[in-house]
Amino acid sequence: MESLRLAAVGLVLFAAGVPPAVSQTGKSPEETFATSLHAARTGKNHFYGKATGGFEKLTGVPMAKLDCTGCHAPTLADGTKVDAKNYQPGCPDCHKTPGDKVADATCLPCHSRQAVEMKVSTDVHRSKGLNCMSCHTKREMHGDGKQYVSQLSPGAMDAKCENCHTKPAVNTAHQAHGDKLDCKACHVQTVIACNNCHFDSQVAGGGRRFFQPPMANFLFLVRREGSGKVHPATMQTLTYQGKSFAVISPYSAHTIAKQARGCGDCHGNANIASYAKTGKIAVTKWDSQASRFNTATGVVPVPPDWRTALTLDFMTYKGDAADPKTDPQAWTFLKSGTDMRQMLFARPLTREQIEKLKKSHEK
Repeated sequence: MESLRLAAVGLVLFAAGVPPAVSQTGKSPEETFATSLHAARTGKNHFYGKATGGFEKLTGVPMAKLDCTGCHAPTLADGTKVDAKNYQPGCPDCHKTPGDKVADATCLPCHSRQAVEMKVSTDVHRSKGLNCMSCHTKREMHGDGKQYVSQLSPGAMDAKCENCHTKPAVNTAHQAHGDKLDCKACHVQTVIACNNCHFDSQVAGGGRRFFQPPMANFLFLVRREGSGKVHPATMQTLTYQGKSFAVISPYSAHTIAKQARGCGDCHGNANIASYAKTGKIAVTKWDSQASRFNTATGVVPVPPDWRTALTLDFMTYKGDAADPKTDPQAWTFLKSGTDMRQMLFARPLTREQIEKLKKSHEK
């Protein structure tokens, strides 16, 4: 999921000033990089692997047989074309010379979800001139000697809003919610979701294939594992040989607004109203007349019965799965519903929280 999902990000500025040869751990990158997320890339298998309830349980195809294990940018930081057969993660991925400043243009070819965010939404930090390394620390990049299964694992990431921002002494929304909401629950404008990946194409060598561009203009709300705070989340949905799968996990989008959303954007909104009336929220719905998915917009609270309450439709591709070129006419409706769902590093909202959201903020 990490390459699809492309990962948990926050907002900090304390990375500056750390000497290039030594991380915050007091160890050199040479000592820690081998166990870093950039080198070990354990997150992909953690989300995909059958041991954690991942999509492998449906496909039966182990991660080792997928070409995504050796995922890389087209070139190294200095422009050298990557030799896919012999590629191993290392310093040249990000650095032209040891210790040089890494530009956003070096990060985005791999962290492509963030590149999509920049196209669909503004961000208050980008507008102020901040870049990736303004917020993310060298410990995150080089590792600290510990092996984390995901960048969503506790302790894996340093970036968080509170490293730079303090809550106003007087704020109605903060007073109403106390410490139960993560800052991003109100300040993230949208997440990005990779929807309906045709995994047959990935296995056959045709690469990632999606029916529509990434889903945007929405976000899920979940309880973040560890803190228990309400936090934005996104999803990844896939199909393989007629089977469908969906995974939901926390996500910190680079779509921050200074002005938080209003009460009515969550309380009594259209999605919670649909759930109150029907017990369902249509996340993706196939529109046969328009030949497209209609997707949920706005805030989507994830209820305790999320496995049945959040409804999803799926397409499949009838063209040559091994051909990287997509025939737009080869897509056809597959099914409604999932054969399996997974949630990692999060839990659904509680019944009490859902009941509060059903009520209009004016009541």
